[in-house]
Amino acid sequence: MLIDALRRKYRTLNQVHISESALRHNLQLYRKMLPGQAVCPVLKSNAYGHGLTEIAKILAKEDPEFLIVDSLYEAYQLKKAKITTPILILGYTFHENLKAGLPFHFVASDLETLRALAKLKLPIHVEIDTGIARTGFTLDELGSQIEEISAAKPNIVGVFTHFADADNPETDQYTKLQCQKFSRALQLLKSAGFTPKWVHASNSAGALKTQVPELNMARVGISLYGLNPLKASDPQFQKLAGLEPVMEVSSTIIAIKNLKRGDKASYNCTFEAPRDMRIGIIPFGYYEGLPRSLSNKAPFLGRICMNHALIDLNEPEFASLKPGDPFVVYSRDKSSPLSFHKMAEKAGTITYELTTKIAESMRREVTN
Repeated sequence: MLIDALRRKYRTLNQVHISESALRHNLQLYRKMLPGQAVCPVLKSNAYGHGLTEIAKILAKEDPEFLIVDSLYEAYQLKKAKITTPILILGYTFHENLKAGLPFHFVASDLETLRALAKLKLPIHVEIDTGIARTGFTLDELGSQIEEISAAKPNIVGVFTHFADADNPETDQYTKLQCQKFSRALQLLKSAGFTPKWVHASNSAGALKTQVPELNMARVGISLYGLNPLKASDPQFQKLAGLEPVMEVSSTIIAIKNLKRGDKASYNCTFEAPRDMRIGIIPFGYYEGLPRSLSNKAPFLGRICMNHALIDLNEPEFASLKPGDPFVVYSRDKSSPLSFHKMAEKAGTITYELTTKIAESMRREVTN
C-alpha cells in the first residue's frame, strides 16, 4: 500500500508550467535569423530554472548539434535521461574526474587542462578570454604557449569566446574589440595547424551583433526560454520581439485573512494595513524562488518569507480568489505585471536570476 501511495502522482501546491510549443518556436526563430550557424541550446543551471531533463527531452526532437551544460554532473544527468544529442560542457572539470571514452566535449581554458584532455584524447573546445576576464587563454597566453599546445597533440574540435557587453544598447565598441581579438586567436591556432570544426562566440544578446565571418555556431540561453536579453532602446530589440516565454509559475491560495486597519503582517512588521482588507497566503517564498527584495511590492505585502508570501486581494484582479484557487506568481504573458521582465525590474535584478532561482524541487509540467 505504501509503495502504491509513493508511486501515485500527487497534487502539488506549486507548479512550473513549461510550454513545449513556445520553446520550439524560439529555437526556430533563432535558426531563421542565423541560417549559417548551428544554434545550440544552453541548458546550464537546470536549463535556466526550467528543468534540465524536461527541456532536453523537448529539444532533442529538434536535433541540435549540441546541448550545452556547465558541469559534468549536468552532462551525466542528461545521459541518465537517455539523451543522445552531443553534449558540450562549458564549465571547469576536475582533472581527476576525466577519463578516456567519456561521451562529452570539454573546454580547455588553460594549458594544464588542455594537456589532461589531450592525454585522454577527448574532444576539446579551446576557450579564448577576449575581455570578460574569467576563464580562457588570453591572446598573450595563447601566443606564448602555442608551441606547448601543439606539442600536446590535442583533439581541438572547437574554439570559442564569450561576450561581456553584448546586451549594451548604447554601444557595441567592446563587442567589436572582442571580435577582433577572437579573430586574431583563430589565426594563431590556424597558423599552428589546427582547424577546429566549431567556432562560436554568440550568446543570446550577441548573436545579432557579431562580426566574425568564421562563426558557425551560436550558444543560445535566455532567449531560448523566451526572455529578451536586450533593452527596448537597443536597435536589435525588435528582432527578438517574437520570442515566447516558456515558463509560468503558479502557487495556491491556502488561506485568507481579514486585516483591520492598523494590523501588522509578516516578519519585522514592515506592513501595516492602511484600511480593512483581505489578504491571501501562498506557500511560495524565497526558497521557492520569490526574492525577498519583492517584499512590500505589489501584489506582495510584508516580508517575503522562506516558504510563504502574502497577497493583496483588494487588487481587482485578485478580489474573487478563495482558498484552493491557483495564483500565478510568474506569468508567461509579457504584458502582465507578473511577467519575469516586470518582476525583475521590481526586484532590482535580471530575469536570469529569477528563473534560475525557481526551486528544483518543484514539479515541471510540460504542456503544448
